[in-house]
Amino acid sequence: MKHEVQRQLPAKPSIEEAKQILQADQYAYTDEEVIIIIDFIHRLAAIDLNIYEQSNPQIHHIKDYNNDHSKKSVPISKSQHRRAS
Repeated sequence: MKHEVQRQLPAKPSIEEAKQILQADQYAYTDEEVIIIIDFIHRLAAIDLNIYEQSNPQIHHIKDYNNDHSKKSVPISKSQHRRAS
């Protein structure tokens, strides 16, 4: 069964992280230029992810599993000579 779970891109970096990634000091980028570049890269990544998901229909996105059965013992198979502990 295919689960329809939208994959999310990571959050955009902060302006300071973006400056460091783009080496803004070395290339003399202004804050506005850094924001424009990061927005552009983020949009390209979203487009790429969308194309990838559409071109690979066999990909099944797994939903988060939050059902904890660790408190309940479930026998794997019934043994003919099962001994009590």
